[in-house]
Parts: sequence; structure tokens; C-alpha cells
Amino acid sequence: MSTFPRAPAAEPQIVRIRVDRGYRPAQSVAQANVPLRLVFQRRDADHCTERVIFSSPHIERRLAANGTTAVDLPAQPPGVVRFTCGMGRYRGEVALVERRAVRFPRASILRLLGAGASILVLLAAAGMLRAELIVGLAAPIVVAIAALSFAPRLTRIRPFNRS
Repeated sequence: MSTFPRAPAAEPQIVRIRVDRGYRPAQSVAQANVPLRLVFQRRDADHCTERVIFSSPHIERRLAANGTTAVDLPAQPPGVVRFTCGMGRYRGEVALVERRAVRFPRASILRLLGAGASILVLLAAAGMLRAELIVGLAAPIVVAIAALSFAPRLTRIRPFNRS
């Protein structure tokens, strides 16, 4: 008998899918390596949508008519979990992705940099800053704005066409 305390089970992340002549959304994204609970809300009486079948892990569940059915999946590595209706007519998938560091939206950063530049201009106009200090403070702001504005366009990969 082990005397070590058992680690608490990770709370499953929840993805809600409406079943109404198909799966909506048909494509979802969830975090990899965390248990997943898919909550199917069936809104139609189509015979095809009364079952959902997963390819990996191989699971098959009957969906409650005009009701809600939860399907719990174990934690899985990055990849795609695919599922279909009982007849294979309707398809859905959940992309499991690695957790990334929190990123600020580029637009928010650009607004902050723009506000900083505006403050520098106002202080300069009021005569509260010397020219050398303005240049020293404004140069990094201009470089950051340029990098955030143009770098995504420069690093975009374009397919090579042989014609």
C-alpha cells in the first residue's frame, strides 16, 4: 500500500457541440494533455445523429434525443480527434494543441506604443522634454511599431509555384 498522496485529477476542459443536421462547430480547438469533455446538444430527430463515433480513442455513444450527452475523453497528445455520426454523413473534429505562453494581441501593443509616442509629442510640444531625450525615447518606440506592423508580412511563407 502506497503512502504517497494521490495527485488531484485534472479538471476536464469542456467543448460544446450542437447537433442539428451536422455538428456545429464542426471544428474546435482544445488543449492537448488535458482531459476533454465533449458536450453534445442534440436538437434534431434525424436517425443519423443519434450516435457519435470516435476513431481514436475508439468510442461510440448514443446521443439523447433533443437532449444533452457528455462524452469524456482521456488526456491525449497534440493531434486531432475526429468523430462522425452513425452513418458517416456528418463529421467533426477537435484539434488538440500544445499550451502556449500568454500573448498579447498585436493591436493592443500597437495602441500602447502609439499612446506612448503621443505622450512624447505632447511633452515635446509643451517644452518639457529636450530634443536628445525625445530622440532617445522615440527611437525604440518607432522600431517596435515597425517590427509589429511589418514583421508578420515579411515572415509569411508562400508556396513555390513551378510554372
